[in-house]
Amino acid sequence: MNKISVIVPIFNEEKLLKELHTRLIEAMTKFNSSFEIIFVNDGSLDKTGEVGKKIPSLTIITLQRNYGQTAALDVGISHATGDIIVLIDADLQNDPQDIGLLLGKINDGYDVVVGWRQGRKDHWIRKLFSKLANMIARKLLDLDIHDFGCGLKVYRSKFIKDFPLWGESQVFLPAVAKQRGAKIIEVPIPHYPREVGVSKIKIMNMVKGIFDLLGIVFFVRYAAKPLRFFGGLGLISGILAAISFIVAIVLRIQGILNFTETPLPVVGTSFTILSVLLFMIGFLAEMLLRLHYTLTKSSPHLIKEIKINK
Repeated sequence: MNKISVIVPIFNEEKLLKELHTRLIEAMTKFNSSFEIIFVNDGSLDKTGEVGKKIPSLTIITLQRNYGQTAALDVGISHATGDIIVLIDADLQNDPQDIGLLLGKINDGYDVVVGWRQGRKDHWIRKLFSKLANMIARKLLDLDIHDFGCGLKVYRSKFIKDFPLWGESQVFLPAVAKQRGAKIIEVPIPHYPREVGVSKIKIMNMVKGIFDLLGIVFFVRYAAKPLRFFGGLGLISGILAAISFIVAIVLRIQGILNFTETPLPVVGTSFTILSVLLFMIGFLAEMLLRLHYTLTKSSPHLIKEIKINK
């Protein structure tokens, strides 16, 4: 197995830090592979930073202030050097020993392995909202995952390394990996109650995550072809404009209403302008996308293998 990077976002977890690190070391030393453990201290206000500096065999990255879990994971992923990336929360509600279950699926040929929490030990309101959010995400992303919010996930780094995270978008990273050709599987794992501290993920953040979901949906479906998205909306606007003008003309011919007696000409004109603007935005987005790939000499396509036969 290739090198493994374990990334843990940390915020005010001074009481759990040593036990968490010990259990991670115990779990990772069971594998015949090199590994690194990266704690990202997300601007903790307690002694998390001081405790972390005293722990051996650990890379600890301290952010200037509290930016949030997603930002901490983004920093951790960008600094990871492993070919396999393990994401896990610091609260020990996911047992580090279960990392082995997910890595086993990586060995079986999967590219992304997502934990599926069984017997969740969270408040019923949180579980209810999570169930609803997961159902919406499954439908919009066309990805059969029951627990997008599980903190324990494993990725082959090439599928997520260069994808910048925002808001709560890290929850939907499996969809990004799928869009890039990753083979994904979900693995049931036990869930444990938090024994120390309180959850840092608030319900309001989960609500905001719905908007981030829409951003991921756009990226997954239209990031490589934005003209289809904006052009489609422009076409719909153009059709509505045509219908408005036709109805206005029919009303005028039938002697029912003059153009000045109905808002339809104004509505048609508005939809026409909107249609033109949407098409222009689509063309500009296409041009910018192509310019981006040209200047960065990058490609949206991942190469699985290159073999030269002689």
